[in-house]
Amino acid sequence: MNSITDQPILSSSEDLLKVEKYSQALSNFIGNSETPITIGLQGEWGTGKTSLMSLLLEDFSRDGREVKIATSWVNTWEYSMFKGAHETTPGVLRGMLEKLKESCKDRGVWTLADGAKDRFGKATRFLGGLANQVLANQTGLNVKDAASGVSDKTKYLAEIAEIKALIAGLIQELIDDSKNPVEKVVFFVDDLDRIPPSDAVEVLESLKNIFDIPNCVFLLAIDYEVVVKGLESKFGPKTESNEREFRSFFDKIIQVPFSMPVGTYDIENFLVEKLKKLEVEIDETNRELFTKAVRFTIGSNPRSLKRYLNSFSLINDLKAIEFDTDQEAQGDDFMLFALLGIQISYPNIFRLLTQSSDFTKWDRGFANKFGVEWTQIEEQLEKFGEHDLIDEEWERVVWGACQKDPYIKAKAFSILELLNLLRDRYKETLMEQIDAAMAFASITSVDDDVESKQAVQKIGNKTVFNGIAAKVNQLEEAGISNEGLDNYKTLWNILDGGVSNNKSFRISFTKTATSFNNDKNPGKGNRQVIYCPNPSKKEPGIKLWIKRNYPEIKALEQELKQKFNLENTSLIKKLDDGDLFIGPGLQNELGPQKYKELLEAIASRIIT
Repeated sequence: MNSITDQPILSSSEDLLKVEKYSQALSNFIGNSETPITIGLQGEWGTGKTSLMSLLLEDFSRDGREVKIATSWVNTWEYSMFKGAHETTPGVLRGMLEKLKESCKDRGVWTLADGAKDRFGKATRFLGGLANQVLANQTGLNVKDAASGVSDKTKYLAEIAEIKALIAGLIQELIDDSKNPVEKVVFFVDDLDRIPPSDAVEVLESLKNIFDIPNCVFLLAIDYEVVVKGLESKFGPKTESNEREFRSFFDKIIQVPFSMPVGTYDIENFLVEKLKKLEVEIDETNRELFTKAVRFTIGSNPRSLKRYLNSFSLINDLKAIEFDTDQEAQGDDFMLFALLGIQISYPNIFRLLTQSSDFTKWDRGFANKFGVEWTQIEEQLEKFGEHDLIDEEWERVVWGACQKDPYIKAKAFSILELLNLLRDRYKETLMEQIDAAMAFASITSVDDDVESKQAVQKIGNKTVFNGIAAKVNQLEEAGISNEGLDNYKTLWNILDGGVSNNKSFRISFTKTATSFNNDKNPGKGNRQVIYCPNPSKKEPGIKLWIKRNYPEIKALEQELKQKFNLENTSLIKKLDDGDLFIGPGLQNELGPQKYKELLEAIASRIIT
């Protein structure tokens, strides 16, 4: 499997976030509560409201359990699709009754007599024809009359009372019927935050006016911010002076608010299990590391985490295809994972990384170039005093860049913690790892900034140099010493000559490394023979991996050790995966001249 579907869980066996204890508590509360009562599951988009309701439904519907609670589940968005704004509410209300009937029939507890069934039909017809006008009278919304020829408001109100009594009587008959054990009815009203906010408010109003009847519990999945938007036409934009009016409306509808417990979700368990399904294994020692990256970026929103993991899976698939032979550009999995989180959650910071990937070099000049006023940063940071996350110049640049966006502003210290984690983990290889990971993290970016897109295109596409001369020029510009450049050219000039004489040989000169490949080798991933990262500024020797794909790898190892008296060195060693590693420290151990002879011996043997 290489993707995760964005579907709510349906049973406790899928509860990777470990929220079942909350569903059990709610189940007990509902079973013992007086009625009527409305419970609001509050949380932003994707926080798991539907999944929690599914766990409750599973508990009420469990096989072998006496059916004391009848249920009705409506997805409000299903009643809003392809309909006018004021057709949604009557559809939802009618659906609540119809779904109750369906559910009771499925569970064998629909025992109403024929007369009651007729009254049930009358109730659903009434809701289909009158609900819009109810809302017009109750909330002042300008909707068309639902019952043609009827204009007397007094008559409407009388009919409202009549239909409310009719529904209450039907539910009471169901509960009083000795042929079934039903004691309560729970109405699940889902996806109110997926319909237009004004429609969501209409549904809430109608529930209060029509369905506020005994023996009923209403469980609503709602985002408070959606209610606020829906009420703006009535109260105006929310301010400190009128916030009480918005809250009062919400409190009149919902007696028991329940905020989704995202802070207690078992993110590590969810992350590890979902990645297993994507065939990505995280070593146990790194689980906390990946979990921190999640917490510092997208947080605990399950839907956002699924999107995050799907992007990660897509990029891993692309890496496997794009770099079948060029392992060097793949980079470290955690670096890619972390940068992907920054790209999804903090596009402004990711945009800066596309301009200059080594964030530890960001200074006041960089800040001013991208519209971050350094003087203003200094003044604002004075109130924090000493703080280990804003005591370096680059950290102050990051903090300042976060102040323009209210969301990122609140997350500034999370961003700084993640960037410090990356710096401490990768140390001197930080820039190399960022560049390799940026080549992929930028692929799923939706940034519409023109300058950023141009930079992403430059970094996001694999940078290939046309021959040794262009590659050496890049290394010179990167500050590699002359001795390091000489060693690099000693090896790769010989290998380049082999490419000229054998069409099966190929050299790939990329931004962070160089590789020698034999395209005759069959099978995916078996063509790379030598992998050589860019030389370091700190030492002139170069790292080499002679890949296990090279058939004479054992003979080469023996030859080098014997010819250069290196039997006891730890700088030539066979790795667990079968590759032969040759460390850069051999330059110091052998001396410059002997070291060049060793590089010549390696290159000459590879191309023969």
